[in-house]
Amino acid sequence: MQSIIHRLGFIAMLVTTAAAFDLHATEANELAPDHTQTEPKKTSVSQQVSSESQAVIKDLNNVADVEDSQGLSEEDRQEVSALLNKLHESAAAADWSTYFSLYHPQAVFIGTDDSERWNMVEFERYAKPTKGWHYELQSRHLLQIDDTILFDEQLFSPAYGVSRGTGALVHTEQGWKIAQYHLSFPIPNEKAKRITSLIMQ
Repeated sequence: MQSIIHRLGFIAMLVTTAAAFDLHATEANELAPDHTQTEPKKTSVSQQVSSESQAVIKDLNNVADVEDSQGLSEEDRQEVSALLNKLHESAAAADWSTYFSLYHPQAVFIGTDDSERWNMVEFERYAKPTKGWHYELQSRHLLQIDDTILFDEQLFSPAYGVSRGTGALVHTEQGWKIAQYHLSFPIPNEKAKRITSLIMQ
């Protein structure tokens, strides 16, 4: 009997010691820096920042991920892509000499207002007093039919949000030139009646 009591006492002491050890370990973990949780968080944040940086930093001359083309030779695709990229870059820098050199002399620019259908003399008169405008390329489609290349591109502007540029290029002795550029704001179908009703007022 006495032997059983001694054994029960010993077991109780072991249980108490184990419980105390677990409690101490828990408190120590709470007080100490949690390296096991901090490291994965750091890795996750680092991956997120890296991913966001890659999404934000774009080289306009490397448009393989945003462009598709039909009917163009690779040489023409590169020339036209570079030309349209330079168009946006020179507009953002208000470099009007470069900007207007990309258009055909008989070209037409159609703006977002219904009164804005300008030849190059009229458009240059409008543009030169301004500080330029910035549109970031999001996607572009090129289609060649005979001697004409049609394009449409989705753009983003800090001032207006999503915009769309469409137009045509013709081949000249100096290479491809823009014959028409039309800038517009695409209207979601569910908002079309509300927007057009405002325009009709």
